This record gives sequence, C-alpha cells and structure tokens, in this order.
Amino acid sequence: MNASRKNSRFHLGWIVLILILVLLYATNPSEGQFTTFLKEEIVQQAEGDETLAGALKRVAAGPAAVIAGSGAERNNYFFFSTYRFTVLEKDYLYLGVLDNFLRIKKE
Repeated sequence: MNASRKNSRFHLGWIVLILILVLLYATNPSEGQFTTFLKEEIVQQAEGDETLAGALKRVAAGPAAVIAGSGAERNNYFFFSTYRFTVLEKDYLYLGVLDNFLRIKKE
C-alpha cells in the first residue's frame, strides 16, 4: 500500500510539472505583444501630463513603440522570452512570461 501511494504522488508530480510547462509555453508572449506593451507603457508615462510634451508623447507612442519593438532583440526560450533594446544609449532588458512583461534591467 505504501509503495502504491508513493507511485501515485510521483505521477501526480509529473502531471503538474507538464501542465506548468504547457501553460508557460502557451503564454510565451510574441514580438507583437511586446510592441503593444511598449506603446501602452509610453502612453501611461504621458498620462496626466497636459503639456504639449505630454500630448506629443501620446501621439508618438505608437511609432516609438514600433521602432523600439522592431529594434528589440528577442531570445525565445519557449517557456519565456527576453527582449533587449537600446534607446538613447540606455539598455533595456525585459522578461516576457505568462503574457506579461517585467523590466529586468535599465542602464
């Protein structure tokens, strides 16, 4: 009986691991999602800024995101991706996982 319990926990562990890997693989964000994320970030930074500069940021958000997104170097690790790009001599590194993006580095 004890060996049977151990064996079922072993199988359950593998099933959970496989389900987690399938979830990570299915939610690995694409380059298009990264460009959309960048646009939203630029617009969000300009929110509340009612000056001419804020208005220009909101208008330029789309093209700026496309330029940054197309210049980004994507490393696809199947379960997650990293995106690296440089703007105005500052390096940015983002981790894309579970359909979300996390900034890892800004130098």
